[in-house]
Amino acid sequence: MEHLLEVKDLAVSFYGDLGETKAVKNASFYVDQGEVFGIVGESGSGKSVATKSILKLGPENCKIIGGSITFQGESIIEKEGKELRAIRGNEISIVFQDSLSALNPVYTIGSKMVELLRRHNHMTKKEAYEKSVELLTSVGIADARKHMKSYPHELSGGMRQRVMIAMAISSNPKLMIADEPTTALDVTIQAQILHLLRDIQKKTKMSVIMITHDLGVVAQMCSRIAVMCGGYVVEQGSAEDIFYRPQHPYTQALIASMPKVGSDKLVQFLERNVSEDGGDGLCPFYRRCRHASEACAKSLPAFYESEKGHFVLCHVRGIE
Repeated sequence: MEHLLEVKDLAVSFYGDLGETKAVKNASFYVDQGEVFGIVGESGSGKSVATKSILKLGPENCKIIGGSITFQGESIIEKEGKELRAIRGNEISIVFQDSLSALNPVYTIGSKMVELLRRHNHMTKKEAYEKSVELLTSVGIADARKHMKSYPHELSGGMRQRVMIAMAISSNPKLMIADEPTTALDVTIQAQILHLLRDIQKKTKMSVIMITHDLGVVAQMCSRIAVMCGGYVVEQGSAEDIFYRPQHPYTQALIASMPKVGSDKLVQFLERNVSEDGGDGLCPFYRRCRHASEACAKSLPAFYESEKGHFVLCHVRGIE
């Protein structure tokens, strides 16, 4: 079966005064039509860089140096200019984590909504205005006509994130990338935003890539999950595989580090910074791993399939 999106051996680097920094290393994953796919990992693991590279949204010093990206059976890694803009926002949309930075502070919400709709849907200004009101209402913004005149700073964090979601679904995309969509929101608003995303996904049948460091979010939203560490995808499988049968020590440490109701035990498997992990060509977790062997310090392991569809990047197999 052809996947909606397929990323193979993706490598992404940043270039600066100190030379090259490899942010994503040989990452592979796929997303099927109508699927909610999660990518999890701690800060600096490469999850946001990997997904933003799909639309080439990195800064100027960020370069894709290897691998392939296929969307609807067509390679998009070489696309530039008009061809790339036809996909951005139209076929693949993105919801950023910092809505205040993502929305232009000098324009009203309505003006940017109208501009976006006219660019992708060839509407008149009046048609785009009415559609904007309809979209804002659909994402739970009360008195949408009034808020069309609002500037981003005049809205709460939750309302701004709803505006971002309205923009993201405005052209009925096949795929939405949600990059930490609930970061910096309080728990109640987080739940509302996740509920909204889940409802939209069910109604539209679009695919979603959910990027987060919060395992609770992927447990609620995702059917399959990729776990990233040090630029590598170290484990990939169904949500059930990841949460109930984790095989990679990093995944096990992430899950063990989650606070548990009624427990006063503090688990600290992830106290060391990612920068202290393995270098290129080595397991990215071996310096922090309880199961590390000599092989881990010498070479990067190959993926093995522990169960059907459950892949693990580890020298040590069958870890409980």
